Amino acid sequence: MRVKYKVEELDFLFIYEHKVRELENLCLIKYELDRRGYRTKIIHIEDAEALKAMRPIYHTKVVVTMACYQNSSIEWHTKNFVKFDKLIDMQWENIVFPMDEKDTKAYKNYSGVAKDVVRVSWGEMNKKRMLEVAKMDPKKVKLVGHVGMDFLREELRGYYRSKEDVLKDYGIPADKKIFLFVSPYFSDHHTEPYLAEMCKRFGEGWRYYYQDCMLPSKKIILDWMGRICEKREDIVFVYRPHPGEESAQAEEMAQRYSNFKVIGDLSVKQWILISDKVYTGNSSTFVEAFFGKKMCYLLFPVAVPSDYELAFLKEADKISEFSDFEKTTHEDDRPFPVSEKLIDEVYTIDWEKPSYVKFADMAADVLQDPYYNLTKEQLKAYYHKMGPAEKLTKALTKITPLYNAYLTMLESDKPKWKWLEAKRSKRRELEQIANDFEKTSDEEIAAIIAKIAGELEKKRERDI
Repeated sequence: MRVKYKVEELDFLFIYEHKVRELENLCLIKYELDRRGYRTKIIHIEDAEALKAMRPIYHTKVVVTMACYQNSSIEWHTKNFVKFDKLIDMQWENIVFPMDEKDTKAYKNYSGVAKDVVRVSWGEMNKKRMLEVAKMDPKKVKLVGHVGMDFLREELRGYYRSKEDVLKDYGIPADKKIFLFVSPYFSDHHTEPYLAEMCKRFGEGWRYYYQDCMLPSKKIILDWMGRICEKREDIVFVYRPHPGEESAQAEEMAQRYSNFKVIGDLSVKQWILISDKVYTGNSSTFVEAFFGKKMCYLLFPVAVPSDYELAFLKEADKISEFSDFEKTTHEDDRPFPVSEKLIDEVYTIDWEKPSYVKFADMAADVLQDPYYNLTKEQLKAYYHKMGPAEKLTKALTKITPLYNAYLTMLESDKPKWKWLEAKRSKRRELEQIANDFEKTSDEEIAAIIAKIAGELEKKRERDI
């Protein structure tokens, strides 16, 4: 069977990394842009077909990425499979460590071509950093709020499943109180190369933050929750891992206590809405709890170094002792730990206009205005330097008949040429990489958007 090279023409291509962090938010944006008549698509950063491509299979006017800190960020996202003119950085990691807020050379203050892309800011605090420290073009900094918070607005509350429905899936009795802990921690056992890379990005202090703050904090908090699990049969602790976190300690706790669960499925917002209490640490999760009108407690059994403690938690009400933690499992009248004024500075509280509508307005402007185009030089600058063999292969793929023949040979098991067998082996390796990542199908994306549309159309009918 002959394989033919195909290209999909788009206005916006959205590329996500962590499904539970990003996918629903992108589906909400896609819903609005599709409603306005734009051509859009959502793919995972390790999409199997895209990884195998040696020529662009997507021609998009705007590519929307999850993060863009330096040239290598762009290459990681787009590789060989996207041809684009403009780039919008969703900047899902909008909040930076305090030490980076004034350091122009910090990893998260951008370098190379990444300085010149369009970037989303949730609030005025981050916008100020991007203008004053990162020295970004003011026209390319877009204040739109956090799209994820839109799911906590009244018009989208019906999007989420009921408490009874969710608990049934995980074998948790419906009459139990759910105490959600959203982990701000990294995996239990990181290797030295990983630690070295993190220190390269965030300073040598990161090693101390991880080894002397994160790990002992996690151990203490798990001990606290275990002690409550032993005393209280009316509650269930749900430990929600940080994206990419692997915690043998938490898994061992789940084996020991029937009322302690480690669950990484479903979005944090889904769990917040069905929980009775929310707990976290050096994390912005409390903001989602705020928008969801749920109480959130901040657990800090070990003091976080000032360079790594989130700026808007400096003056927050924190819990550092087990006795105070135990009190929270009974009380209902404690004030919210962070002021609404400070939350507004970081996330923009706007009960009138949803952030996904603001994003769609901004994206439409970026699409139409040539001011946001990256130059030919910028679009070449982020690629790695190729060796002679790679250059030759790349040149041959530009000739479509030759590329089609090459694709056909790759899909078959003949001829058995040595270089072709190496390419087949590489494709199998890339397919395995893609299969190892959390991603979803076009059908699941369509189902999410249909659910979103159903809820928002109900609101339109009520407003008529």
